[in-house]
Amino acid sequence: MTAPLRRIEHVIAPLDEADPIARRVLAGVRRMVERELERVRAAPPRVVVMRADAEIMRACRKVAEAADRLEQAKFTSGEIEARRALERAAKSLRRVMEKHGRMP
Repeated sequence: MTAPLRRIEHVIAPLDEADPIARRVLAGVRRMVERELERVRAAPPRVVVMRADAEIMRACRKVAEAADRLEQAKFTSGEIEARRALERAAKSLRRVMEKHGRMP
């Protein structure tokens, strides 16, 4: 035996009863959307790159490039020069960081 089917009129509220419910729901949804928009619209903090930071990052990139060159030159005749270049780049980074007070 199957359960008797409900009549559709009992499930859907008549238009005159649905309108006040829709207004209340709309007000709640509107508040939620407004809060979300305020959160999204909030400007992200601006990152101010100082000259010191730019200089340090240039020196860091040089160290990374020298490390890459050393990895490529391992077990070849160019390994010694690549190792020296890495040491020079690391010393240069240290000088730049000391210059800007970032090293103890």
